[in-house]
Amino acid sequence: MPRLRHIVLATVALIILAPRTQAAQLLTNGDFSAGNTGFTSSYAFSPGNLWPENSYDVVANPHADHSLFSSFGDHTTGSGLMMVVNGSPTPNTVIWSESAFGVAQNASYTFSFWLASAYPTSPARLITRINGVQQELEAKAGYTTGQWVNFSYAWNSGNATSATVDLINTNLAYSGNDFALDDFSFTGLAPIVQPRASLAPVPEPVGWALMILGFGAVGGLARRRRAALAA
Repeated sequence: MPRLRHIVLATVALIILAPRTQAAQLLTNGDFSAGNTGFTSSYAFSPGNLWPENSYDVVANPHADHSLFSSFGDHTTGSGLMMVVNGSPTPNTVIWSESAFGVAQNASYTFSFWLASAYPTSPARLITRINGVQQELEAKAGYTTGQWVNFSYAWNSGNATSATVDLINTNLAYSGNDFALDDFSFTGLAPIVQPRASLAPVPEPVGWALMILGFGAVGGLARRRRAALAA
């Protein structure tokens, strides 16, 4: 019986220690491959025309929307879609936002995006807010158009179970202040879906496999014990 007890305890320990979560991409359309979907913006969506300030488009080439914007490809493949923006002169206007997607509590996450200037003067200066809290790093576009630069932010969820990310331009200039965004990413642990109160928790595949092995071992020892007693 001591040997049987040790096997059961070891099996239970392996089931408890089996991983329950995996790193995941939590944004819906971070590379804009699905077009103007999966995010919100306080800027005006202006397909084919980015001459007005406070406007944006999801397009394959900034030059197609404004004859003074440089011609260059997106960051993802060089031939896909990106968000191209004519900066707003109004403070605290949200350029891009994705709201209320689920996060696990007390977990670490990384938010990142790529930024490039579409016009060489007065480059954009972007700040990131997660659940209303401004992150330390200011993302500054370069003077060289079409040069993609990555900006990344570490964030811990604490007691939060959802996250809202806002991107805001602190440059309010009318002249210049034109830029492109691509490959938004928010990665970390996917939130655990809790079972309904009336149902027992369902083990994950690793847990099922370990549980079945444990039950098999217990059953085999029990059969050998009965055979020995019968003999």
